This record gives sequence, C-alpha cells and structure tokens, in this order.
Amino acid sequence: MSAPDLYFIYNHGSTDSAYGGTGLPVGDWKVININSDKMVFTGGGILGSLAIPTVASGTRDATVRPAVQSYIIPQVYVETDVLMYNVPMAGYGPSASQGPYRYVFGIYVDGTMNSDLYLEAWDDFTFSTYNSAVLQGSANSSNESYINAIRTTGEDPPWAPGWNGGDAGGAYLQGTAKRVALANASSITDQAVYWNMYIRLETDSTTFHNTPILGFRYLYT
Repeated sequence: MSAPDLYFIYNHGSTDSAYGGTGLPVGDWKVININSDKMVFTGGGILGSLAIPTVASGTRDATVRPAVQSYIIPQVYVETDVLMYNVPMAGYGPSASQGPYRYVFGIYVDGTMNSDLYLEAWDDFTFSTYNSAVLQGSANSSNESYINAIRTTGEDPPWAPGWNGGDAGGAYLQGTAKRVALANASSITDQAVYWNMYIRLETDSTTFHNTPILGFRYLYT
C-alpha cells in the first residue's frame, strides 16, 4: 500500500448536497490549493459583510470585538491568488431557520487510511503549540478555543440551541487535545468526509490577528 491522496474541498454554492467527484471540482464544490489558498473568517465590523459570491483577494472587514454578547464571525471565504470564494453554509448558515449545514467542507480520500482522519488546529506548521489567542480562548469561553468544528460525515449537525464543542463529533479545536474525527471509523477508503466550523468571539477576547493552521492526522501503511 501507499499513502492516500487527499483533496481538500469546499461547497461554494447554496445547495447542501454531497460531493460527487473523486478529487476534481464538481458543481459547486471547489478544491483548495493547500500551497497557496487560505480560509478567511471576516465580517461584523465597519462594512458588516463583504460582497458575494466573489471579491478581490486580500479584501477584509475589520471584525470588531463584541461589547455585549459573543457572536459568530459571519462570513467565511476561501482566498485564492485572485479571488475570494464565499462559503455561505459555513457555521450556522445565513439564519437559524436555514442552518446549520452538513456538506460545507470536506476531504476526498483517494486510497486507504488505516485510521480515522483527524482535524486539528495549531499555531503554525511546526504542529507544536496552540498558544495563539484564538486557540487559547478566554475566561468567557471557559478557556476553550474560539474555533468550533463538528463532524458531519454521518449526520447533520445538531440544532437548537446550537452545535458546539461538547456535541458528539464536535470540538473546540486545540492541538491533539481537542480535535475532530472526521469519519468516526477505524479506516477510510475512497470516500469523502465532511465537517462544518465557525469562530465565535467573546466579549473578553483580546484584540488579535492570528493565522492558525488546520492540520490533518492519520495513519497508512
């Protein structure tokens, strides 16, 4: 056997439907270039929201620290060299009645893994620390990471009062201590696995500009 090929995909459309490909873009599903593309959480500041479906690469809205209650950063984009592609179903969705969604982010595994595929968050590509403000959280988040992710491979994420890191298949991402098993299985072969995620800012968060990375851990022979 050899190492499986992984294709990182995201749903750029407004239809909550599974990926039907084997590593190439299909319909509303696009493929992330892991060497250059970035995931951007933005909005809630001066502009409130950015234009969709696409805006110029490098565009940001100053996300404001909340003064009264915590809130979810409202928009998620995948930034390429030229454009930013909105991922409209990330997090809770445009409104409570329309979300949360199941088929938002995914990985197509071409080949076989001899373990589950784990989604993790780290400060950087050394995969050694998670000391950044967004991963450490604050007293109001019970010192849990602000990044909340949940497995949606087998089922829809729960709703009301909202999915969080305590739900089955969910975690407030923080190194290997808090991570999400994307298949809930002991092996994966030629399959797409899915998750959804958001960032919630607390009223006692510091003002910061963090660029943590998402890492994926698995075994193969």
